[in-house]
Order: sequence, then C-alpha cells, then structure tokens
Amino acid sequence: MKIERQTENDLIISYKLLRKLIGTIGVFLPIILVAGMIYFDNKNIVQDSISDYYGTPMRDVFVGFLFALGFFLFSYKGFKDKEKGFFYNDQTYAVAGGIFALGVALFPTTSENGIIRGIHLTSALLLFTVFTIFCMVIFRRGVAFSAQTSMKKVRNKFYFWCGIFIILFVVAAGLSFVFMNEETRRSTDIIFYCETFALWVFGFSWLIKGEAALTDKQKNKTLIKKNIKYSILKLKDVLSVFFIFEIL
Repeated sequence: MKIERQTENDLIISYKLLRKLIGTIGVFLPIILVAGMIYFDNKNIVQDSISDYYGTPMRDVFVGFLFALGFFLFSYKGFKDKEKGFFYNDQTYAVAGGIFALGVALFPTTSENGIIRGIHLTSALLLFTVFTIFCMVIFRRGVAFSAQTSMKKVRNKFYFWCGIFIILFVVAAGLSFVFMNEETRRSTDIIFYCETFALWVFGFSWLIKGEAALTDKQKNKTLIKKNIKYSILKLKDVLSVFFIFEIL
C-alpha cells in the first residue's frame, strides 16, 4: 500500500510539473527572444511580431521553444470523461495545441510562399484558440460549484479572465490590420505586444493550474524547489535535443 501511494504521489508531482513547464514557455519565450536580440542586434530588438524572430539570429530559440511546447502538450493527459466522449477529453485539445505549435514553428511567416504564411497564421490563430478553451472551459471544470473551495473559485475566475484577455489581445492584433496602415503597425509594434501579452496570460494560467500560486493549502518548500529544479532541467533537455538535431 505504501509503495502504491508513493507511485501515485510521483505521478501527481509530474502532472503538475508538466503544467508548470508549459506555463514557463509561454511566459519566458518573448523575454528570451528580446534579451537575445539585445546581444545579437540591439538596433532591432523588438520585431513586428513574435513570429518575425524566425528571420533573426534567435530563430533556433524561437523554433526550439515551440517544439518544446508541442512536446509538452503532446505529453499532457488531463481529465477524460469516457461517457461524454471525444470532446470531453483534455488530451484532445492538448494534442491539437501541440500540432498547431509545430505548425507555427515549421511554416514561418517570413517565407515568400503565401501558402506557407497562410498555414503559419492559421496555426497561430488556432493555437491561441486552444489556449482560450483551456482557460475558459477545461481549467474551470471538474468540481461542482457547491464543492469548490474559496481558492478554487478564485482560480476559476482567474482562468476565465485569462481567456477573455487572450481573446481581446488576439482581436486587437487583428483589428490593427483594419484600422492601422503598415507603417503605423510597424512603428508601434502592436502585433508583438498583443502576442506577448496573450502568451503571458496563457503562461500564467498554466502556472496557476500547476499550483505555482493560489493553492488551497501551503505546499512544502522543499517540494516547490524540487519542482522548479526539475522544470529547468526538463526544459533544458528538450531544447538541447532540438539544438543537436539542428546542428546535424
């Protein structure tokens, strides 16, 4: 019995760790891209969009992070209700998100081919759609309202507003093509900032779901440090594999 309980605990830790890893990518991707450009080309630090970093020295980092995001989403299981079918399986949406993340990475918006650019933009839009579904639906279900703790209710409100903000930032980016000319969009970097804020909101929602904050009870500090250490090592391993593959 003791061995079974330990195995279950290990699975729970890994499950929460995976959520933290996904959230960490969302939060740190824009920051690392900008920091890298400060080193490589401080005259073009902020690009017109996150995707435009594909055409900079930070291309491998951009693609590597998206591959890592795709890998972690493919690994995500989540909740599954066999009675309600395919669309009540969290893994369905996670796998879809992983596919769209790879679509963003493999079909760059900097390509001169219109079809490739179209696939990129479609993948990006669908990826943000998956992020919104996780925030507004998947993260908020599972516990009846009457059985929810006070912190669970706070988290559900947080997830809901994360979904709203992702929608607002994506819509704002789209409307910029209607109400702004190209010169104004480029001078204000509005697409980059809308994408960055949307990624941050997505990232923070996954970190909260991974119990990085707003938990029902105080977690053991040693366990938190262990999870942070594992998060860094796991992300490092995935990126290392990608960079080795890129060199070969």
